[in-house]
Amino acid sequence: MKFILTSLLVWMSCTVFAQSEYLRFIDYTIAQPLINPATMGVEEGWNGLMMYQSCFEKTDYRPALGAFNINSSIKDKNLGGGLSIIYDKYGPYQKMAAYLAGSYKLKVNEGKFLFFGLQAGINYVSNDPSKYVLHDPNETLLMEKIDLSQPNFGFGLHFKADKYFVGFSIPEFLYNYVDNEGKKESGLVSEKLKLYMYGGYKFDLGKNTKLEPYTYLTYAEQENMKMDLGARLWYRESLVVGMQYRTKEAFGVMARVKLFEELWLGYAFENNSEAAPNFNSRQEITISFRFGKKGNRSSSGDSEKYDENINSIRYF
Repeated sequence: MKFILTSLLVWMSCTVFAQSEYLRFIDYTIAQPLINPATMGVEEGWNGLMMYQSCFEKTDYRPALGAFNINSSIKDKNLGGGLSIIYDKYGPYQKMAAYLAGSYKLKVNEGKFLFFGLQAGINYVSNDPSKYVLHDPNETLLMEKIDLSQPNFGFGLHFKADKYFVGFSIPEFLYNYVDNEGKKESGLVSEKLKLYMYGGYKFDLGKNTKLEPYTYLTYAEQENMKMDLGARLWYRESLVVGMQYRTKEAFGVMARVKLFEELWLGYAFENNSEAAPNFNSRQEITISFRFGKKGNRSSSGDSEKYDENINSIRYF
């Protein structure tokens, strides 16, 4: 048991800092601005997202993740921009990332647009072995204290139409690796690939009801490819419910409700499947908002088209 505990913590200190690990969200449909810089400013006006995720884990180190994004399009320009901040914590291990992103919109056809995005920022990682809880007083950890900051940058594509969307992104082109002796390695993404791909289509089931099946693919070199298959049901542009399955890992359910005209509250829960008994159940709480778009609605004179365009993207 002593050997297993020491080996596990050493392995975690070696692998948790590698950029090949990817952010895991329950509801990727709302987390797009956190993983793809091309989605910055896809919706006109100001758009914001706040997210908190925690695990139902009975250990000394309960994982938690917090994220914030604010983005906007630039009026009368084909440009958008935004800021993302992500904080990831697992016991004494902490990682914070802050990125500024920009996007460019290219009209492909009537009602169809392709967005190109770039982001640049900094990652901060820390790990203090002295803060690990050891139940055996004779136990020791073979790892060094880590405290470092490194720059990074990413790229993404996002295609939007009234009824569907597809996207691809590599959020971090550089990888940073620290072993248990504190030795740092770095390189290009070709050696430690991490990418996201996704797509979805919306069907009209009735005047007030829409169904949107979607899929999200995530790939990291050390964890192989994972696929999220799910569907969301929209009702009266005020309520969204959905469910999904992550291959060989977990089942999830989610719901979002409109509290006010431009403010939504969401909750998602994910439970491990029998194929992944060591994967912990998680919950995710989101608050999303939009402001500064009323002028666009009145100028179009077509509120129905305006509402349809809102729902073809990721926030609501």
